[in-house]
Amino acid sequence: MESAPSGTPSSPQPHILELRIHGIANALPYGSLDLPQSEVVQSDGDALGSFWTPRPDAEARDKALPPGHVRAIRPDVRREAYSWSAMARLGGLPFGGVLGVLGTVAVRLLWAAMIPFGLANAAYWARRIPAPEAGAHEAGATEPGATEPGAIGSGGREPGTRRPASGTLRPEATAALTRVFALGLTLLFVSAVATVALSVIGTRCIGLATAAPDSVVPVCARIPSVLYGLARMDVGDRLALLSLVPVLLVTVLVLVAHSGQVRFESKFSSVRAGRTVPPSGPPLHRAGFWSQRTGSGLLWAHLGAGLALTGQYLTWTRYADAGLPMPGLPVAGLVVILGACVFVALRTDDDGVQAVAPRAKGRAGIVVFAAGLLVWLLACWACFSGPQPAKMPALIGLDLVPALLSVGLCGIAATGLAWRTTRSVRGVAAWSIVPVVATACVAYVLVTEPDGPLRHLLVAVAVLAILSPVAVVLAAVLLRRRRYEGWNGAGPGVFLLVSAAAAAVYSSLLVLGVQWFLRSGETAPPKPLGNGLVGLPRDVPEIDLVRVPPVYTEFGTASVVIALVFVVLVGVALAGPYVMDAVRSRDLWIPRAPRTAGLPYGPAVPAWRAVADAPDSDGGPNPVLERVLRGRKVAAMSHRAELAGGALAAASYVAALLAHVPLITQHSDTGTYQTPLWLSGLAVPALGVLAATLVASALAGTTGGGPSRPWGLVWDLLCFLPRSAHPFGPPSYAERAVPEVRSRVDAWLTGADIADDAERERVAPARRVVLSAHSIGAVLAAAVILIRAGNPVPDTVDGRLGLLSYGTQLRPFLGRFFPDLLGPTTTGTPPCTGPAWSADPWGGQVRAARAAVGSGPGAVPAAPLTPERPEPGSGEQVTLMSLLTCGAKPAWVNLWRRTDFMGFPVVGYGSNEVDRGAEEMDRSAYLFAVAAHSGYQSSWAYHVALDEVVSRLTPAGPSGAQPAVTRRGEPG
Repeated sequence: MESAPSGTPSSPQPHILELRIHGIANALPYGSLDLPQSEVVQSDGDALGSFWTPRPDAEARDKALPPGHVRAIRPDVRREAYSWSAMARLGGLPFGGVLGVLGTVAVRLLWAAMIPFGLANAAYWARRIPAPEAGAHEAGATEPGATEPGAIGSGGREPGTRRPASGTLRPEATAALTRVFALGLTLLFVSAVATVALSVIGTRCIGLATAAPDSVVPVCARIPSVLYGLARMDVGDRLALLSLVPVLLVTVLVLVAHSGQVRFESKFSSVRAGRTVPPSGPPLHRAGFWSQRTGSGLLWAHLGAGLALTGQYLTWTRYADAGLPMPGLPVAGLVVILGACVFVALRTDDDGVQAVAPRAKGRAGIVVFAAGLLVWLLACWACFSGPQPAKMPALIGLDLVPALLSVGLCGIAATGLAWRTTRSVRGVAAWSIVPVVATACVAYVLVTEPDGPLRHLLVAVAVLAILSPVAVVLAAVLLRRRRYEGWNGAGPGVFLLVSAAAAAVYSSLLVLGVQWFLRSGETAPPKPLGNGLVGLPRDVPEIDLVRVPPVYTEFGTASVVIALVFVVLVGVALAGPYVMDAVRSRDLWIPRAPRTAGLPYGPAVPAWRAVADAPDSDGGPNPVLERVLRGRKVAAMSHRAELAGGALAAASYVAALLAHVPLITQHSDTGTYQTPLWLSGLAVPALGVLAATLVASALAGTTGGGPSRPWGLVWDLLCFLPRSAHPFGPPSYAERAVPEVRSRVDAWLTGADIADDAERERVAPARRVVLSAHSIGAVLAAAVILIRAGNPVPDTVDGRLGLLSYGTQLRPFLGRFFPDLLGPTTTGTPPCTGPAWSADPWGGQVRAARAAVGSGPGAVPAAPLTPERPEPGSGEQVTLMSLLTCGAKPAWVNLWRRTDFMGFPVVGYGSNEVDRGAEEMDRSAYLFAVAAHSGYQSSWAYHVALDEVVSRLTPAGPSGAQPAVTRRGEPG
């Protein structure tokens, strides 16, 4: 990448790179640079990830502005913006453009269907992440001091010398359970699609075709005419052909998931120029963490299990009156599915700590796929070769398997509540008994007679088994053992419960929606055709003719319970404190952020004074203060998002225990189970409203440039995490963005843009970088800093990289939800308790910070912010704070405001060396506007913070470059 020209011929060459990284708001590059679109140019990158700079004339103009101006640029700064939003928000399907709007809608709905898969990946990273094993090293990595052939700075070892890779297939309990849960999600998706294709259409809405010359085949009134050909086919041929539907839809889902795969190959490869140290410290510090994950056969295992299950559905039982034509196929399908469970449970190291799995592991995944494919092909052959039955076959598997899958998923999700709280490894592994016991009990009840012995006892055992982890959670809450972790350490279970609930709701929406559609329509009289042809009368069937497995009605009923419980809990958790404040005689006072920099000039000064000079809300009428205070209260509502997530998980848990597990054990006279009709009458209308809401929200915000993904905020958070549990989940943009930003940082610091060797040696040592990151962009920046320490460039000089973050969720959200990934052990900041139920969720922490300041000279500081920095490769724990600290103060400043609904301090609510307040009015707006999550770059506090970060970097060496100078001083 070439450097842009300086502002004027006489201006000094910039030696500080201010690299702005946008956040979940997905600001366009010109928005990140606070410039019109016509005044920015792309300096490097492609359609997915790109770097942008101001045009030379715009840069010269902004460098001539007075210090602190909204768009002012320091003379020694090169300002760039990095755009990554297309990685997380755009996706498609091969040849999807041919379908136009219909293809766009279909892709967005498929993206929405992948939310449960993304939540399973989130649960994977919320669990305890194992520490590096002794002697473990990433495959293909070099010893410290050794590099790849042709790399810069080879050590004493011969270039290219590699340390032998090591790996292990030993199962790790929580990773195994999470991946088995993910496999269950795939099988549940296959079951829902197979129910529609094989049961609803194949055996319910299209009748038997007989050999009589004037035979008539009843067909549902709403069956599309393109499917009439199925009615003239033998039932076995029809089912074999319809079994292609779940296979093709799973294939489409894989294509959509992998259409967003992002790959990066930099012109300046920091991996080739660097060295990989033995893994140590937090996961984001491990050199192999952001490597592209192939899944080690997970994708093949999921596909093989889905094919085996489809074949099992075809042959269990194909004919109700003739038995199984191939009795061994259902058993063979079960063996393949169990083999897939064992395969995904075996540990595949993708935490960046050990070598990739041996080749045998990947080959075993292909073997599972081949076995599943063989079972499905044999089942299709059995259907094609079998005789025409005398009556319609009953596909028992479609009634039983989804019910057992749902119980197993619920059992695993329930155990996730106790994974982080259970201390011993054996204790965690023992929780795997819960889903096994619950599923076995329910399976026995379902296959026995309605009046079988021990039926009620087994149902009670299943419910108690799923309920047992709650005791551990309650103990953690009462003992406050996990108060610094999200949901008191129950984070993995919360993600899994919400994932299971979403999968159940989606399945019921699909199956019951098709059932409702096919039950309506106008009748048409039968028309015998004669001459051996089969007539196709369109008729409105009775309810039993479009019967669906009762489990989907129970899913719909559970969704009603989830909605009701969630509304009540969210009303208490979020709106309750706000409503109570509305009826108070005195307005709730929420203080502003400490150490907020004041505005010395400009039209926004009066508004700033109106807020800064008011100690509380009793100083008389103050319209500006009232608007700002209202913004603080509204932001406080969204700050209780953890409580809302816990409420949704609790609602899902209650629905599973009350509206699902007990109901699936009710038998009918035919030996299967069924739900009362009044439940169906309640579930279908509620699901209709829910379906309309989900579809409308998923389709909202479609861009003209392509099918953007739904629910952008959710996607940006889920797509940050590597796809390690479910291969159909959303791809991780961080797997490209982190190496890409890291490569740009290394290129600037090493002077890769300078052709002359002597000039490069003179200029490079004086160069510095400040990563200016907003919201989730700060997490990307933190990952860049950590991975540079885990895989450093030779001759790395400390103190040349600083961080300016703003509007970030590192401490109270991500650090609590993913403690081992982004918690205090990774960031080096003090731990954080969760939001309170009070109107100000952080009022207790604010009062505690004030008490510490006012407790005299003997008060204990909030946290030591000048930790000793361990050497890379020493095995000592490193943190983000230690990597940014080379002097008296860390080269990290974080901006936040109480009116920001997604921005928080990273150290605490008291005065400290990192957190600074940003003014709560938009300085760039023509009219007065309260600033929220955006607009930090145009605030006065931003310019002060940038100077402060630069001043904390190590001074420039004797290369001729000017040292960093602070022009505006410390904020007050």
